[in-house]
Amino acid sequence: MDALQRFVSRLYRAGVERPAEDFQRWALQQLKVIVPHDAAVWGMGHAERGRFHNVKVFGVDQDYANALERWLGENPIYPKLAENPGAPVDMRDVQGDEVFYKSRIYRNCFRPFGVERILSSGHMDPRCGLYTLLSLYRFDRDRPFSRRDRQNFRVAGFHLVHACSHNYFLHLARPASEGSDRPAAVVDCEGVLHEAQPEFIALLAQHMPDWQGMHLPQAVSAGIGGQARFAVGDLCVQIEPLADLYLLRIWEETPLDRLTAREREVVYAVSRGLSHKEAGRELGLAPTTVSSHLYRAYAKLGVGSRSALARLVHGMN
Repeated sequence: MDALQRFVSRLYRAGVERPAEDFQRWALQQLKVIVPHDAAVWGMGHAERGRFHNVKVFGVDQDYANALERWLGENPIYPKLAENPGAPVDMRDVQGDEVFYKSRIYRNCFRPFGVERILSSGHMDPRCGLYTLLSLYRFDRDRPFSRRDRQNFRVAGFHLVHACSHNYFLHLARPASEGSDRPAAVVDCEGVLHEAQPEFIALLAQHMPDWQGMHLPQAVSAGIGGQARFAVGDLCVQIEPLADLYLLRIWEETPLDRLTAREREVVYAVSRGLSHKEAGRELGLAPTTVSSHLYRAYAKLGVGSRSALARLVHGMN
């Protein structure tokens, strides 16, 4: 097995164990074995909006991402990437060295960060219009990317994007903290869907028939970065950070969703057969406080015994 095959195999086999917030850094580190580079950028955005919502830089000052955005309109490599999705583009393919090293974008965007050689590829997901930019950089002008580097990057770039998507889907499949699994999606700060389970799409479309496209409805996306759990009509939404994105779960409201967070914790503990004392020890509450929460939960749920409570809880999970 050659180095490229080992790289691809490692992405999918070892990559499944990587946390989402570390996957891109780790994957690009593996890439250095077959395409040596000093720094890299991994950016994601939506084609319709023409800009990146999430940009991660590795091996170079974080302000480099801001410089790229400021000079986006003058960067000659982007039109070439749009014309050749998935194909590696070297800056030398667009501008010869004599022109590039005298250009304003080199002087103002690349040179201040030590960037001398650039190899990029752009990848479009036709399902949702999500665009991914991968750029590799070298700080030594005398070490241009070779033809072999381009060939390896063509294959590696495709698998980097798909392995990252696979890693996110593993997080979507992760069980919810309460009850059974709930339909999930990964979104960015602007509500653009990066990954989504079919059940998530179906449930959202069922409750919001006017919704179209791969952007969350405003009523849902408005909660990103704020409330961890809220209601939109008959739907409940739960949000948690996932690296620089967000993991959303949605489900149809049940009587349990009318309880406070603490009341739900008490109800789940008691429905598992724990005594008030045992539930209090597990939740860090006094037994009398457990009783108080349970009494209010009984009233909200319309039950009057532990057995009825257990049947209600287990019937919803």
